[in-house]
Amino acid sequence: MYEKYEKYTVHQIEPHIFEVSGEWKDDIHDLKTRILINIYTFKITAAEASGGGVPFEICHQGIGRIGDIIGANIGPGFSRIVRSKIMGPEGCTHLGELILGTVKAFIQAASRSMPDKKHEALYAARWDEWMSNYSDQCVYFSQADVSRAEIENAIIKGRQRS
Repeated sequence: MYEKYEKYTVHQIEPHIFEVSGEWKDDIHDLKTRILINIYTFKITAAEASGGGVPFEICHQGIGRIGDIIGANIGPGFSRIVRSKIMGPEGCTHLGELILGTVKAFIQAASRSMPDKKHEALYAARWDEWMSNYSDQCVYFSQADVSRAEIENAIIKGRQRS
């Protein structure tokens, strides 16, 4: 039997900075990440990782590569950056997978964050990017007539149920 536990937590710690924590545990791994992302630019401003449980001592060397994503922009090509800088022969595949999951959690949180008027144009541009990314990956987003207003209303209703 194999069991893996993943958890992602997203907090807005400043008006424009989100802190995203990721955790992955299985029988031989206990990995954690903490990544700070600017919601207006989608740039990673800080990143750290720890390996409280790893199968080999050299794994800590691979985990130390997380700093290589600082300054990276989340958007087209980000997965390729993670694969080349984190998941390569000097990195850690599991850390790369955790980073990608952490960033997905950030995107989910960011899409639920309603902007102030000052940043509406940036937010609208992100919506166009999200719609493009999800249009071929989700039955709802693949519909021709999906509107931002419908999605925002669904988010508001979901919050009211919580």
